[in-house]
Amino acid sequence: MEQPTRSLSSEKILDVWEAGRQQHELDRALTLLSAAYPGVSRDELADLTIGERDGRLLRVRELILGTGAAAISECPQCEERVEFPLDTSTLLQAEEIAETSHEVTVDGTHVRFRLPTSRDLAEAVAVPDQPLGVRRLIERCVIEPHVVDELSDEIAEALSQAVLKADPRAEIIISLGCPNCGRKWELLFDIAHFFWPEIAAQAQRLVCEIDVLARAYGWTEREILSLPARRRRTYLEMLAA
Repeated sequence: MEQPTRSLSSEKILDVWEAGRQQHELDRALTLLSAAYPGVSRDELADLTIGERDGRLLRVRELILGTGAAAISECPQCEERVEFPLDTSTLLQAEEIAETSHEVTVDGTHVRFRLPTSRDLAEAVAVPDQPLGVRRLIERCVIEPHVVDELSDEIAEALSQAVLKADPRAEIIISLGCPNCGRKWELLFDIAHFFWPEIAAQAQRLVCEIDVLARAYGWTEREILSLPARRRRTYLEMLAA
């Protein structure tokens, strides 16, 4: 897999935002990656394991916004909003997986499986019942035995745990504590869910800048976006003075 482009241009950020506004979160992640990896087809990106996908999303975010981030969670006990700093570079430290298939043995049953992809998640979220959706996800990843309907609940649960262990980037857990009541809990960090609002905010800011500068100077959108970001800010500061 090639490396992402240096960053996304202002035009690309607007294109990604407009395309992703009506998309499911899974499709938004692929839209972001398609923009950052122009030499890779969307089908290839959809076949990445979730850990590989998330690792690449983290790299793209760092190129656009840097490694620092401010995140917010809600205390499950007192509902206090807890803000905490996040260094995304630490989330990339998990080792990437090279193996295409993995194995686990439960109660004498040997199962060979692969890691889930975006296609698998799309199938799972389409199931209205969450436990059945998880079961569907696990069944799709089984390579052998071929008759997956015969897998017991115990084997399915063991497979679920084995998948998470085999792809550590697919489930990033952050430990948090509430300064108000002292409650401690764990937060599942989803980079696809976290990154999109940041992209949307960037795009909305660009739209506002285009609107202000176009009204003031009569420039076209292309002319405005061709200006370096610092130059645009200089003109906006002059208008606000």
